[in-house]
Amino acid sequence: MDKGLEIKELAELIGVTPDSVINWEIRGVKPREESLKKLTRTLDFL
Repeated sequence: MDKGLEIKELAELIGVTPDSVINWEIRGVKPREESLKKLTRTLDFL
């Protein structure tokens, strides 16, 4: 991951499962709107 986070760490920070992050990163699944907002805020903060 960019920003030096492991998948599990990012998942914990935004309140989703590691499988969700894998789906977004590897499988190209789009995150739900609320998850996307949390993801954006978290990555902007880091």
